[in-house]
Amino acid sequence: MRPIISNFESLSEKDISAYAGEWIAVVKNKIVIHGKSFREVYTFVKKNYPKDKPLIGKLPEAIPIVLSLN
Repeated sequence: MRPIISNFESLSEKDISAYAGEWIAVVKNKIVIHGKSFREVYTFVKKNYPKDKPLIGKLPEAIPIVLSLN
């Protein structure tokens, strides 16, 4: 499985409501940082995970339900 797809699918297994309205970065299926600015999140990931392909995104204020159906 590609790293970005795996990172996205891992979000459906976690309670991410605490990060509503914030930017998050997911590396190896773990949220490694969250914050109010993209720059803060991006800089942290580039410095601490230079060889990984993170998933970075901003969560909406109201968290949608994400389901993975097989």
